[in-house]
Amino acid sequence: MTQNKRPFSILLLIVLYSIFTLIALWRATQYASFDILTMGVLPVLVGLLIQARWTKVVLFFHLGLQTLVFVALSTTAAIAYQITPEDVKLEFAGYNISITLAVGVAIALLAIQWWAALHHKTRAYLNTQGISTTA
Repeated sequence: MTQNKRPFSILLLIVLYSIFTLIALWRATQYASFDILTMGVLPVLVGLLIQARWTKVVLFFHLGLQTLVFVALSTTAAIAYQITPEDVKLEFAGYNISITLAVGVAIALLAIQWWAALHHKTRAYLNTQGISTTA
């Protein structure tokens, strides 16, 4: 079996999901938080690494879920800001984080993931059979 050369978009997704997996494992161990948004990165990363056919389904499901959560949280924050602007703040480990920075990073991460997932080379790569996952 020959391994197809991974396009840049796949490499980018592998790097992002490796970082997301490290964060998810840290979050799971520190806060005992096991939810689909946190742990959903594991099947995406494994699928990208082994070039499984089901990777596209898992990737788009997880991206859709991320996008839905971002829209829900940003809508909630916008409503809360209209009611009490002084109470809308983002704090992590005792540090205040700029909401503009957090929103910008979230939009950039989502945009990069959607671009990479929809790139024609990514689709072609994921349509070819890597490792057979059937018996």
